[in-house]
Amino acid sequence: MVKPERRTKGDILAATSIAVLIAAATTLIWWNSGVRTTVIRPAATPAPTISSARSVPADLRQLWTARSPRTAAPVITTSTVITADGREMVGRDPVTGQQRWSFMRDRDLCGVTWVYDLAVGVYPDSRGCGQVSTVEARTGTRGPTRSSYADKQVTLSTDGTTVLSAGRTRIEMWRSDMVRTLAYGDTDAPINPPVPPRPPCQFLSSAASSSGAAVLETCASFPGVRLTLLKVAKEDVEPEVKFAQEPGLTADSGAKVLALSDLRTAVYLPIPQPRVAVYDESGQELSSSLLTTKPGPNITVTHPGDLITVWTGDSVAVLDGSTLSFRYTIAPGSAVPLGPGAMIADRLIIPVTGGIAVYTPEDGNLERVIPVDRGNVTGPIVPNVVGTTIIEQRGDTIVALGAAP
Repeated sequence: MVKPERRTKGDILAATSIAVLIAAATTLIWWNSGVRTTVIRPAATPAPTISSARSVPADLRQLWTARSPRTAAPVITTSTVITADGREMVGRDPVTGQQRWSFMRDRDLCGVTWVYDLAVGVYPDSRGCGQVSTVEARTGTRGPTRSSYADKQVTLSTDGTTVLSAGRTRIEMWRSDMVRTLAYGDTDAPINPPVPPRPPCQFLSSAASSSGAAVLETCASFPGVRLTLLKVAKEDVEPEVKFAQEPGLTADSGAKVLALSDLRTAVYLPIPQPRVAVYDESGQELSSSLLTTKPGPNITVTHPGDLITVWTGDSVAVLDGSTLSFRYTIAPGSAVPLGPGAMIADRLIIPVTGGIAVYTPEDGNLERVIPVDRGNVTGPIVPNVVGTTIIEQRGDTIVALGAAP
């Protein structure tokens, strides 16, 4: 029979030291993690499903307001309106504005958007605005997270299936599980190294769809501005890249990427005349539509239904959501458009001076204007709809409008 091994005092001291080191490391990781500094108050009950409106309200009154400077447009998913102020995201009942859940960290938000049924909040750290937390909008429970290198300021946008985080020197796209599907620019770790170093560039404007992204950029390696088209490839593979040169375009011209479909990209170009140009996936210009006036600095885009609406400062250009071809313009008349459009009950609605204008989406024919008193608020006012409630982003404030009793 083999004699059993005997533990010595040295063995016991070594085992104790290892256990202490593991405990200390675990405590250190927890202390520096986002979990320790996160406060989550989930919903008492899941948000109920809200049916789409069957008709446009005959009149409207203000239902509630909330500060939301960290959103650029109303964030709505799974019958919940998400507002964002300071360090906190709040999920609200769209009719009453009552808080259903909240999520807060120990630092101010960089921005908030959504994807599928998730609210997506981006927080900063020493590497930029790259700490991402998601919340299941119906319940307020925590969802997937990610952390990466990013610019110190980012603009967030979504097509409902993917999130674009765009800074001045880098962009990233994320799936609903927060896995990165595309990266371009000054990234911390190339997806498939080694790759040739890119020249220093500044990104002027960008937009994305689930299949890719487009960027207007100016780089040290060439004069002027170019349009860069990026197509999502398989995981762990660099995106496919195509370029379209824009002769004579300067960084301060106000050019803007407006929208993407699967195979096309729409861009506002100020030269030689203000126009919307559409490019195919290879960077070839397919069409060009002149605008009646030069847009102001706050061009704002929404994607209501199968349309794309572009607020230019005093009018709204309406594009086809699939082909991106120009359809019609809603020009200022007795009422001036104050922002882009949304859809309710198969009608296109646009915030205008003194109210909300209702149009037939096929041809832009004005049916009526629902009076709304906004005081001296100016554009851009960005609308969205949940059920029969119209939500407007007015600067740093979310305002809910509903039918009068």
